[in-house]
Amino acid sequence: MGAPFDHFLLTRFSAVMAPDAAPASEDWLYYRLGFFVDAALPSVLSQRGGQGFEWLVLLDDRCSTGFREEIEELAAGAFTPIWTHETFRRDSFAEHVAARSHTPFVITTRMDSDDAIAVDFMASVREQFAEQSRLFVDFPRGVQIERSGAVHRVDVLSSPFLSLVEARRDGEPPATVYVTKHARARGHARLREVAAPPMWARVLHGSNVSNIVNGVRVHPGVVGERFEIDTGYDASPSRAALARGRARQLGRLASLWAAHPGELSKAAEAGWWTLRGTHERPQESGAPTLTDRVQDWEQETRRRLRDTRWSMQRWANERLPVREGLLVGDLDDVLGRDRVVVLAEWSAGAAVRPDALRAARAWADAGFGVLVVAARDPWVRLRSTDVPAGVAVVRRGNTAYDFGSRAHALRSWPRLAHKDLVVLTNDSLIGPLAPLDELLGRLSAGTTDVWGATANRWPADHLQSYLLGFRGGVLSRDPLATFWDDVTALESKSAVVRTYEVGLTEAVDRGGLSREAGWSHAELGVPDTVDLTLHGWHELLEAGFPFVKRVLTTGRQFAQQRPAVEQAVMEASADAGRRSG
Repeated sequence: MGAPFDHFLLTRFSAVMAPDAAPASEDWLYYRLGFFVDAALPSVLSQRGGQGFEWLVLLDDRCSTGFREEIEELAAGAFTPIWTHETFRRDSFAEHVAARSHTPFVITTRMDSDDAIAVDFMASVREQFAEQSRLFVDFPRGVQIERSGAVHRVDVLSSPFLSLVEARRDGEPPATVYVTKHARARGHARLREVAAPPMWARVLHGSNVSNIVNGVRVHPGVVGERFEIDTGYDASPSRAALARGRARQLGRLASLWAAHPGELSKAAEAGWWTLRGTHERPQESGAPTLTDRVQDWEQETRRRLRDTRWSMQRWANERLPVREGLLVGDLDDVLGRDRVVVLAEWSAGAAVRPDALRAARAWADAGFGVLVVAARDPWVRLRSTDVPAGVAVVRRGNTAYDFGSRAHALRSWPRLAHKDLVVLTNDSLIGPLAPLDELLGRLSAGTTDVWGATANRWPADHLQSYLLGFRGGVLSRDPLATFWDDVTALESKSAVVRTYEVGLTEAVDRGGLSREAGWSHAELGVPDTVDLTLHGWHELLEAGFPFVKRVLTTGRQFAQQRPAVEQAVMEASADAGRRSG
C-alpha cells in the first residue's frame, strides 16, 4: 500500500513578485542558475530515503529561448518547470499541486533556488507525518556558507525551509507551505520544531536578500558530512585560521547585535527553543514574540533618532555659518554659455563625488557650461579639485536635497533661468557609461518646453527629476519661477518627493507648458507601471541612455539586480577606457 500522502518540494526561481514587474535580465538569470546548479540541484538529487517527492520550480516565461532550453535540459528527471509570468501569490503553487496529488494528505516543502538541503532532509520531513490535519514542520538548525568559504551554524525559528502537512478537503486545492510567510507560520497552524543536525544551507552572495551572517563560525566539515553541494567552501582550514575566523565572527556578531537588537533577541529565542529539543508550539495568530517586541522598539527608536538627526541637521544648516560660494572653476565662463547644466551634488565627505565630476566633464565636452552645486553641512571642509574648462563648483548649505541646490543656483544667478536650455541633474547617477550622443540627440530633437529623460506613474504621473531640460527661458516665467522661489527644507525625503518631485510636473501642467519623456515605456517594451530607472535600467542602457542609478548598486532591495548592474558598469567603464586610450 502506498503512502497516504504526496510530497512536493516547491521552489521559486524567477517568480514575478510584483504586478507588471519587468522580467529578470539574462545576466541575473544565469547568475542565479550558477547557484542553482552548484547548490540546490545536487542537494535535491542526493536525497536518501526520501524518494517519492516531486520538485516543482516556478520560472518566468519571459526569458530567452536559449535559457529556457537549458532549464528544460536540466529538468529532465530532476524537477518540473512551471513557466508563467503571472504575479506570485500565496496560492500560486496550489493548482499545480492539486493536479498532481491524489492522496488524502499532502506535504509541501519550500526551498529557495540558491540554497540547499541536507541529504536526509526530505526523509526527515516525512518521518514527522502522522495524519495531522494541518501542521508546519521546521528544522531550526542550518548553516550559512559565505563566498569566502567560511561556514557558520545558525538556528532560525520558523525557517525558510518550512514544510506543511495538511489533509485534503473535497473540492478545495491544498493551501501549500506558501499559504503564509514562513516567519508567521504559527498564525495558520501548529508548528513542530525538530531537533536535528544542520538540515539546510543558505549560500550567501551579493544578490541574496537575506545575507546577514548571524551564525557562529564552525568547522566546514559539517558541510561535507551533511550536504552534496559544490559551492567552493574551505573544506580544511588550519586550526589557527579557524580560531581567527571564530574570533572575527564573534566581533561581527557583537557589532550586529549592538546595531540591531532584534537580531540578538532572534538568536536568543532560537537558541532557547532549540535547547528544548523537538517540541510543538500551538497555533497563535497575532501574538507578538519577544523578537517582534524588540524589533518594533528598534524601528520606533530608529525613526525617532532619524527624525531627531534630520531636525538637528536642518537647524545647524539654517543657523550656523556655511562657507558658501565658488570653490573652483570659471563661473563667468559657465554662466556665459547659452546651454547650462546645474548638477546637484551631495556627500558626507570632503571630496566632490567622482561620478559627479565625470558627468560634469562629459557635459562640458559637449559644449555645456556646468555648475556643480555641492551641498555640505557647516562642519565639513570641502576640498578643491581639478575641473576642466566649462565647469565650476560652488558650495551651499545642506538643506532641501537636490531641489534646494537647484533653487539656490536659480536664486543666486537669476540669468540661468533665461537660458536657451537649462539641464537640471544630480549625482544619483553612475556614469556616463557611454557617450552622451544619444542623450543629446533626443534632448536636441525635442520641441516641448520641458523634457525629462524618463517619466513615472508613482505616486502620480510626473517627469522624474534626476535629469530634466527646460527650453526657451521657461524657468524665468510663472508658474515655474514661483515654484523654485518657494522651495524650502521639508521634514523628510518622502515629503520632498510628494511636494517637489511630483509638484514640479504639476506646475508645468498648470502653466500650460508642454512636456515629454526622452525614453518611453512603450519604446522599451516595459510596462508603464514600472520605474524605468530601477527595473528597466538594462533596456535604457541598450537604448543609449548612458547612466544607471547608484541605488541599484547600494540598495538592499535591489540585491537581485546588483551583480548584473555591477557587471554592466564594469564593462562600460572598460569600454570608456579603451575609447579614451
